[in-house]
Amino acid sequence: MSNLFEDIVARIRDDAAAGLLPGHLQTSAIEPGMTLAELGVDSLGRMALLTALMDLTDQYIPDTAFSEGQTLGAIVEQVATTAGPAA
Repeated sequence: MSNLFEDIVARIRDDAAAGLLPGHLQTSAIEPGMTLAELGVDSLGRMALLTALMDLTDQYIPDTAFSEGQTLGAIVEQVATTAGPAA
């Protein structure tokens, strides 16, 4: 996977450790094929992650980039191809 995936995983781990992501995020073995639901990310966590990714990429990312059944790999691909200039 790309550096973007590694950056996102690092951000997820950091934010989870700091208690910034709601839910019971399991960060010990994050893989591209895992869904947000498998990681324990709830709806509030998805929104927090979306905000964190917009901060990380300095890009606007539509909330449609995140759905409960999407894998992290698919999210990274979508973010890489659909992120536009920050509003």
